[in-house]
Amino acid sequence: MKELPLPRDCQINPMIDGTKQMNILEMRLFWLALDDVRTQLATRGGSCQDGFDALRILPGQVKRIFANGSYLERLASACDLLRSWSIDWQDEDEDDVIYKVFRTIEYQPKDGLTIKFNPSMQPFLLDLYYERPGFEKCSLAQLFQLSSAHAVHLLAWLLQYRRTRRRETLTRYIDVNDLRCLLYIEASQYPLMAEFKRRVLDAPIREINKRTQYRLSYEATKVGRKITGFTFTMDCSDLDAGTELEEITMLERTSPR
Repeated sequence: MKELPLPRDCQINPMIDGTKQMNILEMRLFWLALDDVRTQLATRGGSCQDGFDALRILPGQVKRIFANGSYLERLASACDLLRSWSIDWQDEDEDDVIYKVFRTIEYQPKDGLTIKFNPSMQPFLLDLYYERPGFEKCSLAQLFQLSSAHAVHLLAWLLQYRRTRRRETLTRYIDVNDLRCLLYIEASQYPLMAEFKRRVLDAPIREINKRTQYRLSYEATKVGRKITGFTFTMDCSDLDAGTELEEITMLERTSPR
């Protein structure tokens, strides 16, 4: 198999696009693995060009992170499903090739959790952190409080722009079609705007406001009587600076091979 080319200009990284099929537990595993990649890039720098080390989380730490309801009981089956996750891409000859995302992803109650990306994912991972400057460390401790996939996607999107906020408030506009794309909602879903707002915005925003330090609201933009987009405002004035930088786990890494 030929070496995977660097990702071409596209609207969305195929790794992130693949999360649209994930449930909230699978999404948490993926975010955890991505955050470890960010940590390795920050500490190892150029040596990451040769590949990322595996992430190992000890049993006690796994319980601290995932012991929420039935999550811990479902962790092994979630790893089994993610082990078969693959993405479609094209090589330099524009031939379609299927690449598995994870080389290892396994949970054993006695051994803990181990995650390692396949080497073929290297260009996509570097694309996320080098070619997309807005994709930086999200507040993982905050995302892990959420049980709604819409809430996770919405908050993660806004957190990308934290550095652009003015004082304690972050404001971002997005049109309806782009919002549907962001939240992986088909055009045929929720055709009535009242239902769209109730299910896709109001319920997830209530969860964000209740379970995280952020306070989120929105206003609709209209052309005539038609809603064409939304302006989201996130109040960050009550943030605990320590939580924003909190390390939720002490991680041990295995050999990079």
